[in-house]
Parts: sequence; structure tokens; C-alpha cells
Amino acid sequence: MLKALNIQLRILVAHGALAFCLGAALLYLSATMTNQIFEAIAVVVAILMASTALILGALADWVAAWGEGTAHLQRAAFYLLSGLAFATAGAFLSVYAPISLEWLVLLAALHALVFGLLGVAIALRAKRHGWERRLVFLFGAASVAFSGVMAGLARHLENREASGLLGAYFCFVGVKLFFLTWNLHRRITTGEAIADRRRNGRGAVVPFPIPSSPSVVKH
Repeated sequence: MLKALNIQLRILVAHGALAFCLGAALLYLSATMTNQIFEAIAVVVAILMASTALILGALADWVAAWGEGTAHLQRAAFYLLSGLAFATAGAFLSVYAPISLEWLVLLAALHALVFGLLGVAIALRAKRHGWERRLVFLFGAASVAFSGVMAGLARHLENREASGLLGAYFCFVGVKLFFLTWNLHRRITTGEAIADRRRNGRGAVVPFPIPSSPSVVKH
């Protein structure tokens, strides 16, 4: 049980670090787009970085699946499928020539909408941890707002503006995942997460889970 929680914790850390580093790099690339040559190079680098981040996320999930082993097949299968989804998306970005920052903005808008609505729904259902629940609700609402901004502006943004917007969004995602990491670490340290798992008899060990966590899979 504790092993599964620690695996979730490491996955959150890995995904949060990848998201934040990708966001910071995109913001830096946005600042370097001072002429057409630098802009063309920066667009290619941004797409390759996004592809690499997705593939690294897939590797992190596959390592987690290996860590779960055959004793917890459902959690292992979840990590395997999650990793496959990340790897497929990463490979698509790296080999599909017509991909552009506009596409990335639209994909990020869809990501923000799904995760934002999920966060709002989880916060509304939660019955404890008042300030944490409110913070998760704010993260969800901000994610939905990001989605609206990105979807509305995607076709009107220059490459530099698109890179900056993507950078800001992924930095936001990184901060959100670091908060979830802290929250899970606190609950593991206090024994609350283990107590909840024993009481519920299923995988709902994180009060504010994200889809990359097996806590959304019933056991």
C-alpha cells in the first residue's frame, strides 16, 4: 500500500517537473523570437521539446507500471496505457510535419478544459480539507479560463505569442502538480492516505487526483 502511494508521489513529481521545465523553456524561446530565422528555429525546438516531454512522461509511467509489478495488475495496466498515450502523442508531434504552434495551443486548450473540469468536479465532491478544496477549485477554474483563452486566440496568435502562452500554461500545470505532490506527501506522512484507502477499500488515496494517477481507477 505504501509502495503504491510512493509510486504515485514520484509520478506527480516527474510530471510536475516536466511541465514546469517545458513551460520555462517555451517562455525563453518566446523571448528569443526576435527575427524570422530565430522564430523558425524556435518553433521547431518548441515542438521537439513538447514531444520529448511527452515521451519522458511516458517513460515515467512505464517505470511506475514496472514498480507496481504483477501484484497490482489494474494499477500497472493504468500506468502502461497512460504511458502509451503519452508516447503516441509525443511520436505524433515529432514525425507529423504540418504540426504548428497553433495545433499545440489547441491541444493545450483541450487538455486545460478536461483537467479543469475534472478539478472543479473533484473539489465540489470533496467533503474535507476546506482550504485545499478551495485551492483545487481555483486551479480547476483557472485551467478552464486558460482553455477559453487558448481556444479563442489560437488562430490569431503569432508564433512568439503562442509560445509565450503555452509557456505560461505549462508553468501553471507544473505549479498545480507540485501542489498535488505536496498534498499527497502530507497525507502519506500523517498516515491519512493509508487510512482513507483502508476505509474506502479502493484506490481513492488522493483527495484531488489527476488522470495520471491510478486513484481514478476503481480496484
